[in-house]
Amino acid sequence: TVLFSGMSQAQEIKSTVQVVAPRVQMTDKQVLITLQTAAQQFINTRKWTDENIALQEKIDISLFIEITAINNNDFKGTLQFQVIRPVFNSTYKSTVFQFNDEDVSFSYREFENLDYQENMNMNDFTTLLAYYVNLAIGLDFDSFGELGGSPYFAKAQSIVAMMTNKPGWNQADGKGIRNRFYLAENLNNPRFKELRLLNYNYHRRGMDLFSENPEQARKNITEILKSLKESQALFQNSLLQKTFFSTKWPELVEIYKGATVPEKTAMAKFLSDMDPTNSQRYEKIKA
Repeated sequence: TVLFSGMSQAQEIKSTVQVVAPRVQMTDKQVLITLQTAAQQFINTRKWTDENIALQEKIDISLFIEITAINNNDFKGTLQFQVIRPVFNSTYKSTVFQFNDEDVSFSYREFENLDYQENMNMNDFTTLLAYYVNLAIGLDFDSFGELGGSPYFAKAQSIVAMMTNKPGWNQADGKGIRNRFYLAENLNNPRFKELRLLNYNYHRRGMDLFSENPEQARKNITEILKSLKESQALFQNSLLQKTFFSTKWPELVEIYKGATVPEKTAMAKFLSDMDPTNSQRYEKIKA
């Protein structure tokens, strides 16, 4: 991957973009490299917020785009989106959010300029990138300040409204509720405020405390998860809760491996009940 994070005009985002097409028969894959480089430059050199963000505070996002079909200049594929955040006083980085978008389509001519203007769809590809950049900023800001990402989630929802009737932007697209429509809807819906506060509490009261007091950090995370359990009926099938656990299960396993034997047993069961999909994985806590 070509990185542009050292460019002097770089702004708030430090993105890594990868574009691959392993299953597409192509004589020349140069267009994928051109697209990857252009996408990364577009994200990293644009000013997305009014904040002054220091170099070490840049928002770290990763986009892995797999193209599954190309017809002339029309591309179809999937996208894996990840937001990563530093942990206070540590070299460890925590994955805040991870999402697989199964329904990506756009047109691209090699070497065309990637233009974008807020509230206007100039290009399906840059609008898609802008959607994920706004989500990334919102998720990062939510993890450092209570509900700090609201303005950026509102922008993401405006993009969804603007793209209605385009493939991949509607509530019936993707896999069930795993799509861009419901992701923006959930993040803007007051009903799911507790799940946004979970992002803040988990990272600020949990992860950021580990270097200073690991016992207290783990205790805080347990309390935060148990308070989520009390609202389980409200959130059980929401996209945000599902995504929290699909993102965080590897980290939760490592966190509770350091606990006492009774706590390991209790939390392996608790997490399996909360997140049955990964129940086998939580057994590793007791190993």
